[in-house]
Amino acid sequence: MKYRVLLSNDDGIDAAGIRALYDEISRIAHVTLVAPSSECSGIGHAISLFNNLTLEERKIDGRIWGYGLAGTPADCVKFAITRLMKEPPHLVISGINRGQNTGNSILYSGTVAAAIEGLMFGIPSMAVSLAALGDAPADYGYAARLTTRIAALILEKGLPEGILLNINIPNLPEEEIHGVVISKQGRSTYTDYFEPRGEHEGLPAFRNVGGEMLSSTGDEEYDDIVLSRNKISITPLRFDLTHHDLRMELERWMRQHIEDELFELARLKSNPQI
Repeated sequence: MKYRVLLSNDDGIDAAGIRALYDEISRIAHVTLVAPSSECSGIGHAISLFNNLTLEERKIDGRIWGYGLAGTPADCVKFAITRLMKEPPHLVISGINRGQNTGNSILYSGTVAAAIEGLMFGIPSMAVSLAALGDAPADYGYAARLTTRIAALILEKGLPEGILLNINIPNLPEEEIHGVVISKQGRSTYTDYFEPRGEHEGLPAFRNVGGEMLSSTGDEEYDDIVLSRNKISITPLRFDLTHHDLRMELERWMRQHIEDELFELARLKSNPQI
């Protein structure tokens, strides 16, 4: 049986990273590629509800190699699984993104969101990013080969339910990479600067032009610190935001301080003459 792999991203269907990954993954699996028609970086897990989504075939030598969907990364995964593919994929891969997705940036990332969408369908998923910053040339060759090796491992062994892998790879030649760390989400974030842009339709206008990245501190296993040491960061993530450790303690708080008041309120409503 040849495995089915769904590829998407947030950089858009014309991005070099997704094409490099397509060429490598196609060696081990049947690939369906659905990516946004244009760049959607930083769009997070947004979906399209009220606008039409146009679909454009992309061909080489008369053969379809991918589809550009005028929607978000999450739209692309939803559309591929529910409308385009005859059978669901065995694996969803989002990437290879240009620029790292670490720390707080994970929450803004369309790359990670596409992988989460695959996870919501119960499909093992991974997000892959190359830490190419600014105008630095990006070499996706090694990242694509490594992603394919990890994909083959996941296809063989699977992943725990509700878990995706967020992989960040240094933008370096293979021989300059110092290893792999199973990391954890760091605390890095970007500063924001909203630059005035005159007026738009008579109202003051601004644009977020970003700023510097404030790195994590204090833990060598944080994803951005791992990257800064020229190592590959692999972080298992989940989209379940429940703080399970707090649930029992929070229930005790509610019983001690809230439940009696709610009980009394319910009694008064059932006996309006009291």
